[in-house]
Amino acid sequence: MNKPTLIIQDIIEQNPMGSFQKLVMFFCALVIIFDGFDVLAIAFAAPAISTDLGLSKAQLGPVFSSGLVGMMIGALVLGPVGDKYGRRKAILLSVFVFGICTLLTGFASNFNELVLLRFLTGLGLGGAMPNVTALLTEYVSTKRRNIAIAVIFLGMPIGGISGGLISAEIIPVFGWESLFFVGGLMPLLILPLLIIWLPESPRFLIDHPKDSDKLLLKIAQKIEQRTELSQQSTFVHNTQGHESNFPIKSLFIETGARDTILIWCAFFLNLMVVYFLYTWIPTLLVNAGYGLVQATRTVVILNVGGALAPFIFAKAISKWGSKIILTSCFFLGAVSMLAIGQVADKLVLVMSLSFFAGFFIVGGQVSLNAFASYMYPPHIRATGVGWALGIGRAGSIVGPLLAGLLVMMALGLNTYFNVFGVLSLFTALSIYLISRHEKPHVTKG
Repeated sequence: MNKPTLIIQDIIEQNPMGSFQKLVMFFCALVIIFDGFDVLAIAFAAPAISTDLGLSKAQLGPVFSSGLVGMMIGALVLGPVGDKYGRRKAILLSVFVFGICTLLTGFASNFNELVLLRFLTGLGLGGAMPNVTALLTEYVSTKRRNIAIAVIFLGMPIGGISGGLISAEIIPVFGWESLFFVGGLMPLLILPLLIIWLPESPRFLIDHPKDSDKLLLKIAQKIEQRTELSQQSTFVHNTQGHESNFPIKSLFIETGARDTILIWCAFFLNLMVVYFLYTWIPTLLVNAGYGLVQATRTVVILNVGGALAPFIFAKAISKWGSKIILTSCFFLGAVSMLAIGQVADKLVLVMSLSFFAGFFIVGGQVSLNAFASYMYPPHIRATGVGWALGIGRAGSIVGPLLAGLLVMMALGLNTYFNVFGVLSLFTALSIYLISRHEKPHVTKG
């Protein structure tokens, strides 16, 4: 008697999202929350660190940059690791690295130790995001992918806001070290749960058929909600030969060099703008005569816009496709940036337009992550997302440096926001020129 043959992709596409897949989403969201907390921990602790360790403002620059460089390298290296050895292994490694290095940062006693530990922390932080994105993408159906990615990336602002609230309470009492102890212990405590319950990607297992059918059957039984699956079932595996080495070359061969370069440009340009907003808005507003409380509220409003937008964009992309939505998103982000520069003397308008800048630019970045996971097939998905994020991290380093140069030239708020508004226009153009776009999802019936 022939054994039943199953296709895991069909099981995922044809079933509603059940408790097992929601558990995967929950763990992915937790990793992103801890990622967001540890990314911004250094910013919250910087004033106290500067005073305690006697660091100048000039020395804080390399401390911030070392973490971003680590994140860039982590995304470039651990993305391919996830494609070659499994998303689960890469996520566990990433969480361990950024957890232990964040914890050790609390013991740093000088500038060199701080720079090294922030770089090592960045390696783990940079490796977590592309692999979490790839893993979740491969556990949800096509029509639910953008919403699922929006849900887990809500963890970034949650982590950042939590870090701000916790730091305000514990740093004055226990010192700056306590923030890193908390930020390091949280992911390390969750690591055993990830080891026990976080599953491997079914689509990764399909591409690596050795002894994987039993595990695939367990996964399929947890996803399939309508019928019982035979214990004798076998799965259709991909038989085409994929690269045995890290599949960076495949990004250009299978998806096309043009689209890969364009998505890299979009990530690079947009993260330049995102990190300009994150790092410079408070300083620029204070320098323009506003109070620190008003400047901080503006950043909160920016993040609220960024948190809401991906859910709206997910629905819109499902209805109209990614080309028109993402191109319009970054075009309107550019308009928001240009408008802020024109009304810098009116706080209410600055705050309102900051919401829209966050909505289109910060929120657009989350949708860009989901779009990158769509562009690349499963066997190179973590590499594709990782390299896009890695190139983007280079933009996150260049953006604040460019802003610092403009500020040194004292060109005024109007010029600063105009420059970064133009960069958003080029982001929109890069997205528009990509050929491999997600089509609208047609609902039958």
